Amino acid sequence: MRKKVRVIVCSLVVLGLVVIGGGVFAANYYYSKLDTTAALKHEDVAVDSSLTAKEKHSKVVNIAVLGIDQDGDGSNGRSDATKVISLDMKNKKLKLSSFQRDTMIFIPDGENGFDKLNHAYWYGEAPLTLKTLNYNFDLDITRYVAFNFNAIEKVIDAVGGVEIDVRPEEKKVTNDYIRSMNGASDDDLDAPELQESGLQLLSGRQAMGYMRNRYAEGGDFGRMERQSKVMEAVIAKVSDQSYLELVKLAEKCLPYVETNLTMKEIIDYGSAVLGFDLKNIEQTQVPQPDNGSKSVDYKGYGPFYIMKSYQDLVKDVHEFIYNDSDYQPSQTVIETEAAIYEQFGHVE
Repeated sequence: MRKKVRVIVCSLVVLGLVVIGGGVFAANYYYSKLDTTAALKHEDVAVDSSLTAKEKHSKVVNIAVLGIDQDGDGSNGRSDATKVISLDMKNKKLKLSSFQRDTMIFIPDGENGFDKLNHAYWYGEAPLTLKTLNYNFDLDITRYVAFNFNAIEKVIDAVGGVEIDVRPEEKKVTNDYIRSMNGASDDDLDAPELQESGLQLLSGRQAMGYMRNRYAEGGDFGRMERQSKVMEAVIAKVSDQSYLELVKLAEKCLPYVETNLTMKEIIDYGSAVLGFDLKNIEQTQVPQPDNGSKSVDYKGYGPFYIMKSYQDLVKDVHEFIYNDSDYQPSQTVIETEAAIYEQFGHVE
């Protein structure tokens, strides 16, 4: 079975540009190609009452972007890449937050309880993933874009590949993943393995092998960095595409996208993003690689990463996303942190 990390934000930009350029007919046509779901209200996804007006006051729109590993086994899959795109309308900036998939959190639904962040999608798809992010990090996310396993390979190939500087220690494991993906498919052309490290043009499958690599230096934090490098490279290439090239790209990638964004929201946000500098995206990892944590086994497998301070983690998230350096975590975050430490112990 293929196991890959697949997530790309370009569909928001692509669809926005296409519908703006093509008018109402194009908007309806391309929007119909998406797998659309119902809008989510604050109360549906555990947005704290103190945060319901955060978007209005901060002028920051948050959209969760989920890369789903479904493995063809009939399950919902896991969100092995969980990111939040923040559109800072006031300062005309696009920010990208990458959330570590193995972070110990509390899934606030039924009997799920303590678990890894990426398991929330497995239990309840996008709505529960948003609910889990909001509950544990005091966020206000009600919108999402999710990509299935075919999306990233086709998008990257459609833009002619991406240039990535592959470090020597990343090459071997990346090639292991490329061979695995080649062997799992008998209906397409195999991608060549990387012959050398250094700056080079990667095809869609080569880029997926590179992004899925979690065994090179840095572990899963290194993998998040690799995901972000590829995403930034794709966005830069998309922003340089002509209208006709964007139309072709939309045709290829939109059938693999699920979202609850309305057509009006896509047009509005796409219009706004046109005025952003997409070649200078601000990025962060949650938690930062140097954040104190410990690894534990739980439910028969691991690793689960327990943070030294979940309250400090939430403060860092709010400072990055909302430019709010004075934020104080909610009582929910305080109580969840205490419950985690009571069961698993503090980080020394």
